[in-house]
Amino acid sequence: MRRVATAASAVVLAFLTVAGAAAATPGVDPIYAGGETLDFSLTWLKLTGGSARFTIGVAPGATDRFRITSIAQTTSGFARIYKVRDEIVSFVDRVRFTTIQYEKHLREGSSKKDDVTTVDRAHGVIVRKRPGKADKVVHTTEPVFDPVSLIYQFRRLDLRPGSHVHFMVTGDGKLYAVDADVVAREDITTPLGTFRTVAVQPQMSAGGLFADEDSKLTIWYSDDARHLPVRIRSDVKIGSITATLKGVRAGVTGIEPNSK
Repeated sequence: MRRVATAASAVVLAFLTVAGAAAATPGVDPIYAGGETLDFSLTWLKLTGGSARFTIGVAPGATDRFRITSIAQTTSGFARIYKVRDEIVSFVDRVRFTTIQYEKHLREGSSKKDDVTTVDRAHGVIVRKRPGKADKVVHTTEPVFDPVSLIYQFRRLDLRPGSHVHFMVTGDGKLYAVDADVVAREDITTPLGTFRTVAVQPQMSAGGLFADEDSKLTIWYSDDARHLPVRIRSDVKIGSITATLKGVRAGVTGIEPNSK
């Protein structure tokens, strides 16, 4: 049962693991400044197991940065087998769009994990703090991103099939290289209708954020100025795990997932 339920939390990791480093385009910057809420359904082997909500907007009380939130949780039915609620908060510089601070509050079954990662640009280091454990310090260079901020950075790029991008991402107190290829255009049908999309396939350096080296991650972004993340699919040994866009709304009125 645990192996099946772990798929619900695995899609959260898959959803938060992408990078990009091409010339940025200004198309989505006004959207970010005005605020945006995205809702997703999470499925494993075509069974709906959870929901997720991503938001972005100017950080309350700090107009020099954006706040990005991501909360993913299992449905009430799936939670009887294995309950998951993973909350991520990322603060990024509004000009450079690089990470300032990255928080994780994960609740998966009986497991509990909290940590805060801060990028200290003045000293060129990343500091990870966890309750009851010694701080972990890693040297870094600019720019550096966290997994969730990279989803939004990628939307700022000129996504064309055949292009290749590279960035550095911090996660779990480490620094990883991420390479991604924009591979093809494809039509994807969602509860919101059919989107013309561009498919992106990121690859992590060995020992990176992908727990399973045999897994394959594909992310479909809408082929327009918004570059909405329409679908994310992770193909792993236990089956395909998919996040599908089901709601888009301007502004941020709440960060909790919509289970409907």
